Amino acid sequence: MPWLSSLAQASCQPTITRVLVAPERAGDGVRPREGWQPVSLPDMWQRHWPGFLGPAWYRLDWQADCPGEPLALNIDRMAMAGEVWLNDNLLWRDEHLVEPLSRSWNLPRYWLLPFSMQQSSNTLWIRLVGSEHAAPGLGTVQVGTPAQVWPEYRQQLLQQRELSFLSLLISLVLGVLFMTFWLFRRQERAFGWFALAALLWSLAILNMLVTSSWPFSNGEIWDRLSLAAFSLYCPAFCMFIWSFGGLRFVRFERLLWGWAILLTLAAMLVPKADISSLQMISAFSLRLAFFVVCLQLLWHACRTRKTYLIVLAVGMAALSIFEFLTLTGVLGIPGSYALLSTPLMSVLMFLILATRFSNSLQRIERFNDDLLATVDSTRAELTQTLQREHQLEADNIRLNERLRLTHDLHDSLGSSLMRSIARMEHGDGLKDSQFLSVLKTLRSDLRDVIDGSSAVPAWQSPQEWLAPLRRRFIDLFDDLGIESHWSLPERWPGVFTPPQLLALTRFLEEALTNVLKHAGATRLEVGVRADEKHGLSLWIRDNGRGFDVNNVLAVGTGVGMSSMRMRIERMGGQLWIESRPGETQLIATIHGEPIVA
Repeated sequence: MPWLSSLAQASCQPTITRVLVAPERAGDGVRPREGWQPVSLPDMWQRHWPGFLGPAWYRLDWQADCPGEPLALNIDRMAMAGEVWLNDNLLWRDEHLVEPLSRSWNLPRYWLLPFSMQQSSNTLWIRLVGSEHAAPGLGTVQVGTPAQVWPEYRQQLLQQRELSFLSLLISLVLGVLFMTFWLFRRQERAFGWFALAALLWSLAILNMLVTSSWPFSNGEIWDRLSLAAFSLYCPAFCMFIWSFGGLRFVRFERLLWGWAILLTLAAMLVPKADISSLQMISAFSLRLAFFVVCLQLLWHACRTRKTYLIVLAVGMAALSIFEFLTLTGVLGIPGSYALLSTPLMSVLMFLILATRFSNSLQRIERFNDDLLATVDSTRAELTQTLQREHQLEADNIRLNERLRLTHDLHDSLGSSLMRSIARMEHGDGLKDSQFLSVLKTLRSDLRDVIDGSSAVPAWQSPQEWLAPLRRRFIDLFDDLGIESHWSLPERWPGVFTPPQLLALTRFLEEALTNVLKHAGATRLEVGVRADEKHGLSLWIRDNGRGFDVNNVLAVGTGVGMSSMRMRIERMGGQLWIESRPGETQLIATIHGEPIVA
């Protein structure tokens, strides 16, 4: 019946009557015959034999009046490796009892004791092989029924293994996650520091989970690496706090990093016997620095009244106090529960960052809505502006075309009319054939103006180009007693477009007409010469009365001068005008393309 089984288990209470320890001086694996002394568990044999590095034997005598009842054995830790004998029978042995040693220092053990090994009075023999750096010794030992021992074993497994593994898993996941965030957004320095701190913490607590020295030659290297990682973890996490909170304490940063680097160097260089002491110094000093940083963040959060910073600061300060009090034993709970502070802190940090990220997304969504509304409004305004600009451009085109038409009529048709008037004023009138010729010339000029001078012939040389114009004016100059000289090259210095040559033609017509109207000259020279970089210069020089160039250009009394300048500049050329009594010279220059052979 169940209640009879419970009663039997309650009456079965194995008792450990004596615990002894003795050093194994010979190092041959044989139980020592002398040197036994009583101890209480847990025990570290460095207290009894300072500097002793050899194996040690523990003897536990126990009795149990449990006929027919299965019994179990539980040992919470053995530093560093060991073997267990029940009476004279080997119950269990670590895989490596020489360097590199197995690492059973943080690994609870559980066995069911075979009936064949049990006697009325029993003895447990536990041989431990320790290391100077790991505070060698034996933890608590419990013998009882499985119902009595198994819950204790599960509790030890939770404290010593599962909490460490949980902390390692959370730190690794968050470290990789935030490292990825930082790689994509390097300006988020807080993400980078948090990732570095999480990865360093993962390396630090990995030492509590490994059960062998692999890949190193001995377990001492694992302890040194763990201590170095923890020493650098604290300033890295403090840098994260400062970056996240927008704080900067340059002197404190340098002091903290300097102390952490000093501890890291010490972890690599100190003798093995001093590693444990260095671990205690590192744990207390860096946790104190971390608590100070938490207070700084809390002060800054209260001053800025940022909710997420206040929550983070209060949470981290509380967790750091909990961790410190747990490690010092003030709270009376196992020190392994201090490991809970790191995953809780990481989860708290992740939730705060997630909330901050969510708020940022909401701000981005609101900004996108505002931006969309602004874009729609701007698009409507831009449409109206483009319509106005289109209308203005159309009006401008009409005005420019009207202005061009005015200049063409002035320079071409006006020039023809001026020549005809001058001929009539200085002659006996026009005969029918001459009058008909004048009308044909006027008709030709009018067609050029109407057609926009699009059908311009391709002249083979400057002489051919100016031959019609020269013929028109030279007879008139002869009739008026004006001596004219024309200097025209036989070849083009470059390739010029018909619009360019037409602009020069209109310019020359207007210049010659001005000589007839205003100059009172008796001598006139017209020339064409090559300019630098395949340019073409057309110049006109007369010995007339001259005029004030600046005054004429400033007052703008006529369209002739402005028309000439606009024509030349529209073709990308330049116009120079020099005038004084007895000499006036106009030079128009345009640039063409080189002649391809």
